[in-house]
Amino acid sequence: MIEVVQLTKCYGLDPVLAGVDLRIGRGEKIGLVGRNGAGKTSLANILAGVDSDFSGVRRATENEQIAYVTQFFRESGCTAIEYLIADVLSARSRLRSLEESMGESEGRKLELVLEEYGRLRDSYDSSGGDEAEDRALGFLANIGLEERAQIPVELLSGGEKNILSMGRALLSRPDVLFLDEPGNHLDAWGLAWLEDLIRTYPGAVLVISHNRYLLDRVCSSIVEVENGTAKRYAGNYSAYRIERLRNAVSGEMAWRADNKKIERLEALVKRFEEIARRTADPAWGKRLRARRTHLEKTREGAAEKPVDPVNSFSVEFAAEASRADIALKAQSISCGFPGRTLFADASFLVRTGERVALVGPNGCGKTTLIREILRRASGGDRSVMIGPSLTPAYCSQHAETLDPAKKISDVFFEAGAKTVDEAWKTLSRFLFARESLEQRVGSLSGGELKRLQLALAMFKKADFLILDEPTNHLDIAACEAVEDALADYAGTIFAGGYIQVVPA
Repeated sequence: MIEVVQLTKCYGLDPVLAGVDLRIGRGEKIGLVGRNGAGKTSLANILAGVDSDFSGVRRATENEQIAYVTQFFRESGCTAIEYLIADVLSARSRLRSLEESMGESEGRKLELVLEEYGRLRDSYDSSGGDEAEDRALGFLANIGLEERAQIPVELLSGGEKNILSMGRALLSRPDVLFLDEPGNHLDAWGLAWLEDLIRTYPGAVLVISHNRYLLDRVCSSIVEVENGTAKRYAGNYSAYRIERLRNAVSGEMAWRADNKKIERLEALVKRFEEIARRTADPAWGKRLRARRTHLEKTREGAAEKPVDPVNSFSVEFAAEASRADIALKAQSISCGFPGRTLFADASFLVRTGERVALVGPNGCGKTTLIREILRRASGGDRSVMIGPSLTPAYCSQHAETLDPAKKISDVFFEAGAKTVDEAWKTLSRFLFARESLEQRVGSLSGGELKRLQLALAMFKKADFLILDEPTNHLDIAACEAVEDALADYAGTIFAGGYIQVVPA
């Protein structure tokens, strides 16, 4: 259905993709994986036809409907139902405009108007444009959001916005569906819904995700983007992981064997050099040159040292167990919006050393509750108490606690860093380049913002972590590194959202 051949994509002079060959067949379920910044989204943009700035060839079957759900929701200032059918409303408006133009056009201009009208009308009818409102309301009812149809989208939760984005794409009945991090912000019910959607969808689906359990359950093949190339593996994520580890072991053995061979040749060349210096026989000079040539060719053809397929940044929240009894105490907290109460008279206690998960369906107020707790605590409100001897660190869902205009170095200085080297010592463990210290926070990607917040928590040696969707936008290896660090963490955890592994 879609194919790219010798695809190359550059940003400036640096290629992010180089010589990629890939095809998407009818009905396939493909998982696209790779580290943050490897080029997954760039590849998806080109496959979906969103980006035309590349070299190589892209082919797509004619008249195929393609829908692309990006990982960031675009606010539109409309209601939920209007957002769902926005494409249909736009098409209707254009059709009406073309109909008016027909009565005012003649000759060649009329022919062009009729051609555009025919193409747009066929697309509109094939996607069921006249039934869009009914299908949109049915979709909202199926996911339990029928009461939210007339709510402005900016008042919806992150998970609700994510589901709306997918609903808008599905209403066009696409033959190929592209999903970039569709599991972000979703609760357990939303993830189950997403899994069922992908698995039973009649068309082809390409999904970029850090959720390896989702990739295990829905994908028939995995495409890994690494070092500018894309390699396809048959089977789900577990099958890919086993094959990747097997290749790494095989590569390690080949690398070691080539190294031993090079060491033997180097010793032999050194021996021949000593003999050639002690004798006047020209034959030894000829033998020495031959061995040197052999050594150079062996070095050129030697296997490169394999990269550890599961290695990521080094996370360690080095907090000691606190002697305090209470980490967080909340009493009679209420919050909501006009006409809607999110929670009322909420009271609970988190003791030091506990790992408490804040769960609930999308839109129930998990993020709002965390923000309200922190707001009241910072304002001295007696309804909330955070242990005075604790050092808390908040990793927010959208990094709204960070000033986008500030440099990363300034953020660390405010957190207590005395020198640039001190800040860099922590940042380097989270895969930031030294020059990134001069970057503005607002220029960072979603994954980089997560890593920055985690780096600040590690720098502060926080013994109370307040986390809201801490693994959103991180690649799989990074998620596993965070999970391992949290498993070994001696402090207190209060986590909202979905974390795949946080042992109690």
